[in-house]
Amino acid sequence: MERPEFDAEPIAEVVLEADMGAELSQLPASRHYRRARQDRGAETRKSLLLAALDVFGRYGFEGAATRDIAKRAGANLAAIVYHFGSKDALHRAVAEYVVEQMQARIGDSITAAADALKGNIDRPTARRLLQRIVDVHIDSMLGEAEAELWGRFIMREQMEPSSTFDVIYDFMMQCQSTTTNLVALLLDLDPRSEEATLRSFAISGQFVIFCVGRPMVLKKLGRDTLATKDREEIRRVVAEHIDLLVGEALVGEG
Repeated sequence: MERPEFDAEPIAEVVLEADMGAELSQLPASRHYRRARQDRGAETRKSLLLAALDVFGRYGFEGAATRDIAKRAGANLAAIVYHFGSKDALHRAVAEYVVEQMQARIGDSITAAADALKGNIDRPTARRLLQRIVDVHIDSMLGEAEAELWGRFIMREQMEPSSTFDVIYDFMMQCQSTTTNLVALLLDLDPRSEEATLRSFAISGQFVIFCVGRPMVLKKLGRDTLATKDREEIRRVVAEHIDLLVGEALVGEG
C-alpha cells in the first residue's frame, strides 16, 4: 500500500523553524548568523537532492515517499516543502541536477564537436571528436560513484516517463544530435537518416551498458569497483567497436 504523502499547506507555515531550528530564530540577525543559516540551508537542500536522486531512481516517482527521502537526507519532512515546494518540484529539481552534473563533465566535448561541425572538417577530425565524446562519457559515468545514481534515475525515466522526462530528453538529444552528425560525416550519410540515428545510438550503447549494467559487469569480472585500468580497457574495446561501426580508426591521422 502506498505510503501517504504530506499536505504542503499546513507544513509550509512551520518549515522555517523546523528546518533551521526554532532556537536559532531567537538569535540576533548578524551577518555571521545569516551566513551560517544560508550555509545550513544549502547543505540541507543538497542532501535532499541526493537522497531524492537515489529514491526516485530506485522506486520511480509514484513509488518514492517523501518521508523516506527526508529520512535518508537527515532532514525534517517540512524541509522538502521549504526548499522545493512539492514532490513534483523536487523530482524536477533532481532531473535538472542530473543534467547539470552531466553538462559540467561532458558539455565541453559536445560543444567543441558542434562548433567544429559548423565548418568543413575532415574525417580524421570527426573521428577524434567522436572519440573525445566517448572518452569523457566513460570517465564521468564509470569514474564517479554518483554517476551510478544518475544512470539509474535516467533509466527509470526511460522506463516510466514522468512530467520531468523532457528535462532529461532535451539534454540527451543535444548530445545524440551531435554524435549523429559526426557519424553521418564519417559514413557519408544524411544526418536526418534513420541509418545515421541508429548507428549513433548503437555507439552510445557501447559505453552506456557499463553504467546501467555495472552490477552485472562487476560480478562477472569479480570486482568491487571499476579501477582506472578497467576503464582504460573498456575505452580500448569501445574504440575498436566504434571503428567497426564507422570505419577504420582515424584518430592518429591528420
